[in-house]
Amino acid sequence: MKIVLEQKWQQAISKRVSPFLLWIATGMMAVSVVGCTPASLVAQGIERELPQYVGPADRYDVDIIGLKVNEGSAESVVAVGERVRPEGAPVIDQLALNLEGVVYDRATERLSQVGSARLTAVIKTYDLVDFLEAYRNVRSAEIMLRSPNYATIRVRPQLGDFSLPAGISVDVTGQIVGDGTRLNFEVSDVSAAGIDVSAIAAQRLSHLINPLADLQGLPVEVNITSVMVAGETIGLEVVGDPNSLKL
Repeated sequence: MKIVLEQKWQQAISKRVSPFLLWIATGMMAVSVVGCTPASLVAQGIERELPQYVGPADRYDVDIIGLKVNEGSAESVVAVGERVRPEGAPVIDQLALNLEGVVYDRATERLSQVGSARLTAVIKTYDLVDFLEAYRNVRSAEIMLRSPNYATIRVRPQLGDFSLPAGISVDVTGQIVGDGTRLNFEVSDVSAAGIDVSAIAAQRLSHLINPLADLQGLPVEVNITSVMVAGETIGLEVVGDPNSLKL
């Protein structure tokens, strides 16, 4: 009798639960199908490759436009990264990579061809300060920006026989410019405690500070075409040579 009652109880429960479980299962299948569309699979594959192409980041988001599944191609791929850490450069606060004429090999899950590559990057002054203090021979750096591409970098340099009294910093004024893969600071004036010392220290400080960043570590030959500053932000526009892309 006990067994019969338990069986009836289980059957009654299953009649109530089954529709609910079916609804849950259907929903999970729908999510699974949406998450595994060809576009999303290609996007996930490209997203996995971005750290080696550009550098590790807190996050990458990939959007694919005009995907042709049978051909494994797309009109464009737009990847947006947050807090990207490329080799030889400060942390990039925000990065947008636009690849056009993309061919993707689904078998190897790798890009096999790119028609053109453009990149925009935003660097914050505090990240540039951290980079200079970590990888350049300066201490207590401060950066003040002025549109369109001017800057004053205040540092306590360590220049061997060129020394300053304790508590005195050097103000280095100039322009932030692109030169191939390098982001350089072209020094125009140098002063310490209000005294012009450009003739003594300009060239030394230029060698000490530069480059502010170098993108030669990317798997594509790039050219920094534009530099703009505003507030605490340095904006870069970069063009890559798709023929040099190491896929």
